[in-house]
Amino acid sequence: VVERLLDKLIQLRVGIVAHYYMDVELQGVLHAVKRRQLQLLQQANDAPSHGIPPFPLVAIADSLKMGDDAVQMCQQSNVDSIICLGVDFMSESVAAILGRNSYPDIPVYRATTKHIGCSLAESAENDSYRAWLTKAADKNKKALHVVYINTSLETKAISASIIPTITCTSSNVLQTILQASAQIGPKDLEICYGPDTYMGHNLLSLLDAILD
Repeated sequence: VVERLLDKLIQLRVGIVAHYYMDVELQGVLHAVKRRQLQLLQQANDAPSHGIPPFPLVAIADSLKMGDDAVQMCQQSNVDSIICLGVDFMSESVAAILGRNSYPDIPVYRATTKHIGCSLAESAENDSYRAWLTKAADKNKKALHVVYINTSLETKAISASIIPTITCTSSNVLQTILQASAQIGPKDLEICYGPDTYMGHNLLSLLDAILD
């Protein structure tokens, strides 16, 4: 299975980006494909004529790095298309990142034509979330919406039409909030973070502990 899959990826010039949350058994196969490609590269001593792409054709990562890895597959391994294994907004994000990096014509294929939703992302698509943003935007105080990257492009676009919006990941959310607060002034800025309420509560607890 591993050899056949790798052969097909090389032959068709296709890359696969998968999210960490995919099935463990599937991840095992994908990891094996990646290891096999790297083994073949090492055996060939990086000879330019061996036909093995230099950058792995399989990547398992978080939703942001999936897009970055897809770009590297295009740049270094000259792939013609990307298969995205994850929920719907992840394929949107991968396509958007490819487009920003001069690869707008690289198609991004999903595993199925059926909707693959994410309850966290969909919680930012309802009327109550948008009403919350509108209420913050209507205040006299400056407001900034810091939205988790794991949301749809539609959510980001609609949010930005209501209130200034920037995107963050779980690894840079604290830095993003502190930087915005430092630039504008903590007394002059109201930050709306969403839709991950669990992360939001953790941020509040951390900031309260720092201030205390």
